[in-house]
Amino acid sequence: MKQYEELAVLEQGDDGAIVSIRGQGGPCVLLGPEYLNHLDLVLGRAIAQLHDLPKRGGVELLIAEFQTLLSTYADTRAKYEGVSGPTATKSLVEALAELKALREQLNALL
Repeated sequence: MKQYEELAVLEQGDDGAIVSIRGQGGPCVLLGPEYLNHLDLVLGRAIAQLHDLPKRGGVELLIAEFQTLLSTYADTRAKYEGVSGPTATKSLVEALAELKALREQLNALL
């Protein structure tokens, strides 16, 4: 595991933080496991609904990037913590409400 000599929290939130890591070009984003689980739920719904959208190029790329982020996170947790994925903390009702809002945002963009 790569060790950093200096890590400073610039902004702390409920789901993660924006930090400064010495040697990096700019601020970095740290996301908590609960938020990554939330993103995984939203991503799954977005993939299922992707086929309903007439223009999908940018959306497909965004989904691919999130899939890479989440699978790398899951693989890293499994390797270093022996955990096979984020723990579920969001209720289905909350996830569906957030998904509806995301879909409305996507529809507004298309």
